[in-house]
Amino acid sequence: MRLGSKLVGDSNPCYFVAEIGGLFRNFEEAKRLIDSAVQVGADAVKFQTLEAETITTKNNFFNLGVTGHVSQYEFFKQFEPSKELQIEVVKYANDLGIAIFSAPSHIKDLDLMKKMELPIYKIGSDLACHIPLLKEVATLNKPIILSTGMCTLEEVRDSVNAILDTGNEQLILLHCVSDYPAKKEDSNLNAIQTMKDEFGFPVGYSDHTIGIDVSYTSAVMGANMLEKHFKHPDNSPAADDVHALIPSQFRQLIEQVTQIKKVQGSGLKIPTNAEKKNLIENRVSIVSLVNIPAGTKITKEMIDVRRPGTGIAPKYFEELIGKTTKTEIKSETPMSWKFLTQS
Repeated sequence: MRLGSKLVGDSNPCYFVAEIGGLFRNFEEAKRLIDSAVQVGADAVKFQTLEAETITTKNNFFNLGVTGHVSQYEFFKQFEPSKELQIEVVKYANDLGIAIFSAPSHIKDLDLMKKMELPIYKIGSDLACHIPLLKEVATLNKPIILSTGMCTLEEVRDSVNAILDTGNEQLILLHCVSDYPAKKEDSNLNAIQTMKDEFGFPVGYSDHTIGIDVSYTSAVMGANMLEKHFKHPDNSPAADDVHALIPSQFRQLIEQVTQIKKVQGSGLKIPTNAEKKNLIENRVSIVSLVNIPAGTKITKEMIDVRRPGTGIAPKYFEELIGKTTKTEIKSETPMSWKFLTQS
């Protein structure tokens, strides 16, 4: 799966998304976040395109750990980014050369998102089962990142099929637990492999737990993408601060996950270049215990298995018994087939 110039999948590096939606109030705060995302090595930044008027009814309430019991309409009204601000933020990220994309909260948001010419469309877990929206986004023929918090596997299957029915196969799934902050024990990271096996698309993890431990573990378990909220200490307080990472933490996560690919290797069970050198001195082979004259039939007492590993392999020990030497063999010499007659 290609996102811009980068490939996402099992044989490629993990793709890091810094989620900045709700974590900036103005252009200066957005710039801080984008600048920091570039500095720590994130692959992309993601924000939220929303209007309080269309995202919820006015009599709907949050009751989350990060918000308490508050009106959803009033909450979103505080963090509703203007269209002008979103356009400015996208242009700034583009000028810096970092990928930037957004997630709609309503089908009407697609008009602005198309105007911003976003290269990727994210569908949040709240809209994961919004089949009409999924079909509309899929017809844009852009890569889609589908978050699956609160979903059953059957619901994910319905959403995936709706996207595929349009002919768009540019899809990445994100396992997610839609709780804020999410409990580590609720992470259910085995669902990443379940969705890989079921759908055959890259699967990542959108992490709402506190810290980097669960994100790191998800990468060890095969997550192809990591999305994590990203905050700057100088920005205004936000509800997502509790489970967002500051730049130094995000950099640490990237560095630790990058090491995973290095230590995982190809999966082929072969000696490393270092081992190829070491096996000469550290592996065992068949050696002579005594001086053996030419024309001698080898007995068990004349040979043994010891270091170094330059002689005949130990698996041929029994085969050597009774063979006749055609040259003299000095004591403690690694045995070689050239020392023996063919009969």
